[in-house]
Amino acid sequence: MDDVLLALGETKQEREVRIGRLFKYMDRANAGFLDYAQIEAALSSLHIPTHYKYARDLLLVCDANQDGRVDYLEFNRYMDDKELELYSIFQSIDVNHDGSILPDQLYDALLRAGIEIDDEKLARFVARVDKDNNGVITFQEWRDFLLLCPHEATIDNIYHYLERVCLVDIGEHTVIPAGITKHVHATRYLIAGAIAGSISRTATAPLDRLKVVLQVQTTTPHAHVMPAIRDIWREGRFLAFFRGNGLNVFKVAPESAIRFYTYEMMKGFLANAKAKGGEAKPADIGTLGRLFAGGLAGAVAQTAIYPMDLVKTRLQTYAGEAGRVPNLATLSRDIWVHEGTRAFYRGLLPSLLGIIPYAGIDLAAYETFKDMSNKYISDGGEPGPLIQLGCGMASGALGATCVYPLQVVRTRKQPQRSNTDTAYKGMADVFRRTFQHEGFRGFYKGIFPNMLKVVPSASITYLVYETMKKSLDLE
Repeated sequence: MDDVLLALGETKQEREVRIGRLFKYMDRANAGFLDYAQIEAALSSLHIPTHYKYARDLLLVCDANQDGRVDYLEFNRYMDDKELELYSIFQSIDVNHDGSILPDQLYDALLRAGIEIDDEKLARFVARVDKDNNGVITFQEWRDFLLLCPHEATIDNIYHYLERVCLVDIGEHTVIPAGITKHVHATRYLIAGAIAGSISRTATAPLDRLKVVLQVQTTTPHAHVMPAIRDIWREGRFLAFFRGNGLNVFKVAPESAIRFYTYEMMKGFLANAKAKGGEAKPADIGTLGRLFAGGLAGAVAQTAIYPMDLVKTRLQTYAGEAGRVPNLATLSRDIWVHEGTRAFYRGLLPSLLGIIPYAGIDLAAYETFKDMSNKYISDGGEPGPLIQLGCGMASGALGATCVYPLQVVRTRKQPQRSNTDTAYKGMADVFRRTFQHEGFRGFYKGIFPNMLKVVPSASITYLVYETMKKSLDLE
């Protein structure tokens, strides 16, 4: 703490008085402690937006004994830890160790953290923190700006804090300055989406195998679930239900990552495009905007990984002697040699026609349900895991039911070799022959195991995704 006092140019007694004044300022009720309401009111008076949960997080980090309130000793302990933390990162940015941060030094630190801003935005950053307008940031200015930020003092968190606190007052409205939100989050969204997709697909792999087996049944208009289960069991016992899961996880990781990342980027693009000319605050894109963003994200992801999806379906439906199946390399080579490159994209059209509305309905419905739960169930707070699971179940079931016939058409085209007499001649031929031989019910073969798969799969995906977003500070 001596280094901190030296950098601030104050004695222990002066620092104690300063902290006492701040505590008294926040304790408007003279209760001798701070509760959530007092912290929220104090942050609001200091123009720190409360809807980003800073008040809640500050209470949690200060409240050492977890009694729901912060006494002076707890507040003083937080100040000790926070000022040491801020001094440490200040020193890491101040490479000249002359007690001030130059704009170029700040730019380099941001760039190392994956945050790229132009000169204008850098000037705004410095101007917001630099109280005496001398073009550099002293440790005192750095401390004053970040003292009540409850999150760990990393460059990334500091940038987020600035982005949310650095508000321009325009009467009754406050908005973030235009263009200040450029941040390289690609890797984090990709990681969050990949982990979410991989976990959910592995958990529901047996249901996916059963669904595919039922979808390619064409000899009867009825889907026979129990005989299909017994056939799969005879192939290889328990592990037979996970045939193709390795490729499925390998496929779904980039698929989910690309889908979620594209969706987040499209939401941001649409929100900025919808905002009025003079405003910098992104507008609410609404349900139609979410449908469009979700549909486009699904199409991009599906096209990128479609060859893996086709090989996965061939692997799951392969009927070999004594239950033997070819390895992945052999199966892929056979498709390449005997059917050509285009074979890897058989069924892509119905897949895209299905994935665009499915992804759009799924993502849009999930966020709509989550917003409704925030308003009517959580009273404006963050929805808990059970609510997130429920939102994921409802959105997944709705999306899957709407596009299931297209999924059947795609799955039936994928396993067939294009150079055989019995091969489907196109999407229309699949529709015609399915309806002719199996009737309307043929388009919903396997929907029961699909619903059993989709509902928990979507729920697990969104629950893990939301958790990963919080862990990676993408909220």
